[in-house]
Amino acid sequence: MSKELITKALHLLSAFASPLIVLLHVIEVPSRTATLDPELYRNEIKDAETRLVEISEWLTSQGMSVRSKVAIARGVAEGIITETESDSYAVVFLMKRRVRKGWRRLFNHSVSERVVRSANCLVMTAPLEQLSPIQST
Repeated sequence: MSKELITKALHLLSAFASPLIVLLHVIEVPSRTATLDPELYRNEIKDAETRLVEISEWLTSQGMSVRSKVAIARGVAEGIITETESDSYAVVFLMKRRVRKGWRRLFNHSVSERVVRSANCLVMTAPLEQLSPIQST
């Protein structure tokens, strides 16, 4: 992720008094027969939490209030939408992995599209593939 893009998004969020930023990672378990018991996904949860540490620490160093969450859901969009419904979020900022082109986008709706259509708050998106990795300062 790009610090420049994150900084721009934070500038937009500065209209809110002391915004709480929640970093959410959804572990997808698409099988309808697999259980969603978190204990069975302990290693994946720990890996996701570790990946969120760097950006969480950077945001905290910028004076932001940050909380990290890892959720398990049948689909990523479902997990994000459920999270927005469980708490009062003002904005969801999604980093898109790729932009679908051609006929495929007509048949496959992206996670971003599903969240934009169903979330009960403002949704902002940015293409991840065009961003440079976060560099330590």
